[in-house]
Amino acid sequence: MGTQRKFKGRRDFTPAQKMAAVRLVETSRRPITQVAEELGISHKTLWKWVNAARLAKIDPEGELTRAQRERIRDLEKENARLRRDLEFEKKAKAFFRELDQHDNGSL
Repeated sequence: MGTQRKFKGRRDFTPAQKMAAVRLVETSRRPITQVAEELGISHKTLWKWVNAARLAKIDPEGELTRAQRERIRDLEKENARLRRDLEFEKKAKAFFRELDQHDNGSL
């Protein structure tokens, strides 16, 4: 639910306002729905802006086919997931190494 304000009619946003909202999503690493609620805009609107910005980064000239753009986005998602998995694995190894050292030192 939430406390999102409901606006009647259409509001216009400048390109600078849209870019600022997209940057906020990218830098805060918070869900689009949360950022949209804080900004008082629809999460669907913000999602469209974020998606358009991501597409512009992938294909600034608009020369790729839809399938090619989707493939790049899928690879970027997989890359992000693999980075998270690797970070988790590093933390787990460090935790168990510390636990093992603690157990060996207490004997």
